[in-house]
Parts: sequence; structure tokens; C-alpha cells
Amino acid sequence: MRPVVEEKPGPGNPVTCDWCGAEEQLSGQACRVCEHFTVVLPHWVEAGGRRWRWFTRRRLVVYGVLLGLLGYIVWANYAFLPDPVILLFHRPATSVTSGSMPGEWSMVGRDLQLTRYLPSITLDPSGRLLWTRDLGQPTRSPPTVADGVIYIGGNFKVLALDAKTGDSIWELDTTGPIHYSIAVARAHLYVGLQDHRFLALDRTAGEVRWEFSAQGPVTTSPLVSDGIVYFGASDQHIYALDASDGDVIWKEEIEGNVRSSVAIYDGKLFASDNEGNLHILNARTGQDRLRFRTSTPSSSAPVLANGLAYFPSGGKLHAVDARAREIPGQYQFKKVWSGLWVWRIPGIPRPPTQKGGKWRFSTVQSGGIVGAPAVTPDAFYVGDSDGNFYAADALKGTTLWRFQADAGILGSPVVVGGRVYFGDQDGVFYSLDRTTGNVVWQLSLGASIEVAPVFADGRFYVRASDGKLHAIE
Repeated sequence: MRPVVEEKPGPGNPVTCDWCGAEEQLSGQACRVCEHFTVVLPHWVEAGGRRWRWFTRRRLVVYGVLLGLLGYIVWANYAFLPDPVILLFHRPATSVTSGSMPGEWSMVGRDLQLTRYLPSITLDPSGRLLWTRDLGQPTRSPPTVADGVIYIGGNFKVLALDAKTGDSIWELDTTGPIHYSIAVARAHLYVGLQDHRFLALDRTAGEVRWEFSAQGPVTTSPLVSDGIVYFGASDQHIYALDASDGDVIWKEEIEGNVRSSVAIYDGKLFASDNEGNLHILNARTGQDRLRFRTSTPSSSAPVLANGLAYFPSGGKLHAVDARAREIPGQYQFKKVWSGLWVWRIPGIPRPPTQKGGKWRFSTVQSGGIVGAPAVTPDAFYVGDSDGNFYAADALKGTTLWRFQADAGILGSPVVVGGRVYFGDQDGVFYSLDRTTGNVVWQLSLGASIEVAPVFADGRFYVRASDGKLHAIE
């Protein structure tokens, strides 16, 4: 006896009209009684002769879980989605940058990541003093060099000097001393003042092209990236202005005051403040991504390389994952978690470490790290206030070698090819082999070197605490 197979309704098969109930109608065609179209339901909609039910107790639970998961994903990522208003209506008019071209040093730290690293040169400096110029009352403004001209901040003035001779090209009077670096981007110079003003100057004559007034004294060296000039002020704000006319792209209030330059890396802005925080923001919109907290004030700007942010705080060098981001409320949640764990509440596991933290480098002596390191793909180089100078693994933070200078090291070093250069508080400028730490040459300049040196066109330009600028080749 053959098995009975139940025939599924299909196009052309007799069915009952869903509208009027007339039998023996053809599926997929208009009903001959009411003329409504008869729909053929797919087989997965029918189960055991019953229509599909979208809302059952079990399905409501599943829908609730899926909706909650989707909501969490949207909430966790909403803060990191670029602000469409800034993207559409606050766009810079140019794409200029202050990153250095070959043979130049056109901004603090040389590049947008502040690495102070030049991978190769054709001729190593021999340590010969080429010229010296007395700039008067000393300030802490590092020089910048572009197209054979040195731009440097002085006491109540900005100066442009011939890089080959040190002779003056032009001077611009200011309302106070300038302690930060000047950024060069195409035809403009950018400099911040203590009277709250931020200026864009013409490179040729030093004339003011535009100015912007912050809510407090400008306290950082500027940086220009993709047509936006960035700086910090002592009003707890980081500013991003259109480099062409000074219009505000965005400004962001932070926890403390930024005292040194910001850095740009992979579309993100990095800034350390005087309360020991490292802030990571979206460089285009200013939106927060992470605040990494330490217990002591930061002493210098962060350096970005190898996927890490290296920044000194409290005499130690911290390494933070440059890609890390913090979900809103995550730190507060961990803080409560840590409190419960400290009180040994039963069942509370040990809380995880702070988001983004990788490792911490400390010196062997009592003196701490003050200046930012110079960083290469394989190592970083940094000194401390006791005169110890270190080379350490760039990814692990383990010491490779240590050199003892004659006095404390407060400024950042510079790596050029196979050598590393720095100055100490006794006024000695050193050249070391960066693989072994052996001295190649050293030169005494007669006064403490506390400002990081710069290298351009085969020469070092070193500012000393007696107000003199030295050119060394």
C-alpha cells in the first residue's frame, strides 16, 4: 500500500480564499468570488497546519536578549562615532602640516608623533662648534628650522635667524617671553603667547596674518596636521583651529591643563596634563576615547610610536596602548569593583588593570625622568635628573644599556642614524653610539642644556640656559 503524501499548497493548486472563505480557488490567482488575490504562504510559515506565531513567550525572551545586546553595542560605540556636525560644517580650508621635510626641523619633536628620530643621514656631525649667537634673556623655546631659517622664541620677541651664520633676518616684538616652540607650515608660523593670544605669522616678514584669543595663557608648542592647528591653554581646554584663518574647528575641556605639545597618531590626538592624565581624543572632532590616569603630574609631552604612547609622569615613563578606548562609565565601574575587592567582599574577583596600560619604566637611582624620550622602532632613549641615560627595548621597556653623564639630564634626546645626542646640566653635549652607549664625542658649551636640541641640514642647534644658541656640525 502506497504512503499518503500530504500535498502542500502551491501556485495553481486549489485553496480556500483567505478573504471570503470560498473553497476550490486557485492559489496565486484572484478569488473568483471576492476578487482578492490569494497568497501562497511558504512552507516555513506553516507548522503542523498552524500559522507562524511571531510572539510567543520564548520568542519574546529571545527578542529581548537580542534587543538588549544591540542596544549595548550602540551605546558602547556611540561616543566614538565621529560628530557629523563637526565633520560637515567645521572643515579646514587647507591640508597643511608642520611635519618636517628632509633637512628640516619644522616643529617640536620634528614629526607629528614627536619621536625625535631621523633614521638615516649621509654624514654624522663631528662635534665642531660652527657659530654661537647670544639671544639675550633666556627662554625655554626650542628652535625650529625650515628652508635655511631658524625660528625661535625669545624674551618679548620672535626671531628669524640665518641657519648658516646665526645673523638676524627679522624680529617681532611680543607681549611676553616665549617658552614654547614655533611651528612652521608652508607660508605660516604658529606661536602661542601668555596674553591668551595665538598667532599665525607670515614667514617672510613676521607679520601677523590672524590671531585667536583663548580663555587662558597658551601653554604648549603648536602642531599642524591636515589643515588644523592644535594647542593647549591653561583654561583646561585643547583647541583645534583652521590653520588658514583661525576659525574654531573644535575645543575640548579636559581634566587638567596641558603644559606641553600634543601629538597626532593614526587619526587620534594625545595630550598629557598637569594632573597626570593622558588624554586620547579623536583628532578631527575632539571626542574623548580614553583618559589614562596616573597619580602624579606629567612632566612632558607624549611620544607615539610602535602602537604605544610613551609619556613621563612622576619620574616614570608609562607606556599606553595607542588604540585603547574607554567605554563611558567604565572607570567608575572599576573603581567601585576595586573598593569591593579591597574590602574582601566574598565572591568578588580581583579587578582588571587600568584600560590601555602596558608597562612602566623606572630609573635605578633616586632621580626621575623629566624629558620625553626619543623613540625608534627598536628602542627608546631617555635620561633622568641624576645623569643616567638609558636605552631600553621599545616594546618591553627592558633596559639595553645605561650611560652615566656628568650631571642631570632634563631635555629630550635626538636620534640621528646610529647615534643618540643629548645635553646635561653641566653644559656638555654628548654623542653616543646608540647600539653600545659608548661616547663618540662630547662638547662643553659652558651653560646648562635643558632644552631639547634640534637637527637640520647636517647641523645641531642647541640652546643653553645662558641665552646662547649654538650651531654644531
